[in-house]
Amino acid sequence: MSASNTKAGTRASTLESAVERILSESLDEVRRRQQEAFNRIAGPFADQLILFGAGPLGKATLQGLRKAGVEPLAFADNSERLLGSEVDGLQVFSASEAAKRFAQSACFVVTIYNGAAVRRQLNQLGCQRVAHFALLYWKFSDIFVPRSGIDLPERLRDQLADVQTCYSVVGDEKSRRQIVEQVIWRYWLDQNALSGPENPRDTYFPSDLVAPNSDDVFVDCGGFDGDTIRSFNEHWGGQFGHLFAFEPDAKNCARLRANVSAMGINGSVTVTESAVGSLSGKLRFVSMNSAASHAAKADSAEEVQCCRLDDVQWGEFAPTYIKMDVESAEPDALNGAAELLRLHRPILAVCTYHRSEHLWQIPLLIHSIVPEYELFLRRYAEDCWEAVCYAIPQHRLRLANGVQG
Repeated sequence: MSASNTKAGTRASTLESAVERILSESLDEVRRRQQEAFNRIAGPFADQLILFGAGPLGKATLQGLRKAGVEPLAFADNSERLLGSEVDGLQVFSASEAAKRFAQSACFVVTIYNGAAVRRQLNQLGCQRVAHFALLYWKFSDIFVPRSGIDLPERLRDQLADVQTCYSVVGDEKSRRQIVEQVIWRYWLDQNALSGPENPRDTYFPSDLVAPNSDDVFVDCGGFDGDTIRSFNEHWGGQFGHLFAFEPDAKNCARLRANVSAMGINGSVTVTESAVGSLSGKLRFVSMNSAASHAAKADSAEEVQCCRLDDVQWGEFAPTYIKMDVESAEPDALNGAAELLRLHRPILAVCTYHRSEHLWQIPLLIHSIVPEYELFLRRYAEDCWEAVCYAIPQHRLRLANGVQG
């Protein structure tokens, strides 16, 4: 175990101690802390910002800052393709050039989800003030929160009872440790509270919990371009009963079909250009031609088809394994599959990181639908991201000693 993991294990020993520490801070104190946290790092440069990361998160942060009347100085990025260009009207510098120009006169906000390496890079380049984007989101919470799994600490206080209930229903110590670590990280953004992530290769397919079955019928909700299908096919060695993929973004769906064809598994895959949710019909949707495409309420959003999994005609292929990564619509998708879950008890792999509260709400929702499921939590990236709740029927659970139930 690394030194950081040892420290995390010590600090995050029990949920009881974390809750006690949270409640020792008054509501006024937490509101003041969340509002002032970014300025404590930025100091006199709270309006002199360099956004490190000119991808989707960086561009979304720039858009929000402009709404707040703040114009960053520039982007910085490690992508050679972007260097010397402009992104949304801001020049993009290399890390070294940005540090040379602004290390002593700006605050660098790392707008990358897995940003620890970049924060270290900037510190090594002599940048005096380097901030996690979540601190900036707390400061401008009326614009940014909730978004990207980030919410305000004060709202977490109101949900501690649900957190404690979730803690009591998950199935192993690793899952309970995830809850404690996440409560501490989300309340204080304390990086030292976090143990390392699981192997990203095992996302949705945890070898310690589930063994492949050659008869499995896999349902991919949020199929994107077929990346999870490829991973499933590799983990299962190409041996499975059938595969269903649902993807509402037309361009993503076209790439998904092309990639399925390239894998040579067309005859075993049914692709449907549709979202999944709690109702069948039309859904307002923002197609971004990426993994970030999502449902929306704005009238300007396009309409796409949406279906309840309970309404799908599965024929001879009853689902045995369902993955849901649907950009915060996971509770709707689960509610739309309640009868399917009660009848067939498929393994579930459901993302919990799109909204902060989903970490405990999604396990509790699954538990309310099928109390017999064994529930587990795993995280495959830094901070709160790429976290998944697994719901596994007892007969499919691979036990810690290697014996399959």
